[in-house]
Amino acid sequence: MWHLAVLFLTAVINLCVASHWGYPTPMPNGEIIGPENWGGACDTGMKQSPVDLSFKASVRGKFPEFHFEDYEEPIVGGRVLNTGHSIQINVGSSPNVVLSGGGLPSEQYVMEQMHFHWGSEHTINGRRYALELHMVHYDSRFPSIQEAVGNKTGVAVLGVLFYVSSEANPDLENILDSAKTARNSVGMSDDLLAPLSPDDLLPRNEILISAMRVPLQRQDVAVEWTIFTQSLPISFDQLERFKSIKTNNGTILTHNFRTVQPLNARPLVYVAPIDYEIEVSSSDTTKFSSALAICIFVAYLLA
Repeated sequence: MWHLAVLFLTAVINLCVASHWGYPTPMPNGEIIGPENWGGACDTGMKQSPVDLSFKASVRGKFPEFHFEDYEEPIVGGRVLNTGHSIQINVGSSPNVVLSGGGLPSEQYVMEQMHFHWGSEHTINGRRYALELHMVHYDSRFPSIQEAVGNKTGVAVLGVLFYVSSEANPDLENILDSAKTARNSVGMSDDLLAPLSPDDLLPRNEILISAMRVPLQRQDVAVEWTIFTQSLPISFDQLERFKSIKTNNGTILTHNFRTVQPLNARPLVYVAPIDYEIEVSSSDTTKFSSALAICIFVAYLLA
């Protein structure tokens, strides 16, 4: 049984109308502070993502467990694709990889694709991670993600954070080694060199669930986000290889994360067992009193 920590956010997504959207250019010191070009509500909306996942901004709550169906099965016909904005692995073929439970608003969500952001889009207590994986799912009541995005409960995303380690991550190595053509050409894809299952890229402990705003292509789309608080390793060399991916104009995609957006008073609910306590030190570092405890965050972003 998995121990979960969940942050649940529900937000309405409006159409981003910019003919070309992109990430801000780094400052000479490496900081990413804007300006950004997104267009429409993605520039002006009050319910934007990503956000900082802060313990201090939360109140208490509770959610049921998640259930992961066929996550352990190797992806059939898996290919690594350069989208111009990320490296993506399309998953949408039988058997369906299905997510359910966890307080999600619909009964089942089918995985469509996985893609990466370097560094992480979301931060935890102000700290950014080296990499963030997004596993994108759509409501199984719809025949495709294109139809699901028009529904307020149509899309659910799992997010996995990665920290820099002295040891390489073998599953990320498989993906990077496979992208021989894709790394240099937008729209190109390569077969996975070795079997890969979504389960290989999931941590086995706490989860944050959220549903918040992302730059999708339909109006009024709500996304249920799930961000794991337990992170996985990535080596420095592997991170540098992600940062060498080419864009549409042949430049290097050194980063593909959006700056953190204001929470704007949206309620954030922390879910944990009764015997689980949090101590906040004078240095604002959150410490957990029990290694066996479950911590869950939930935030509702009202339309």
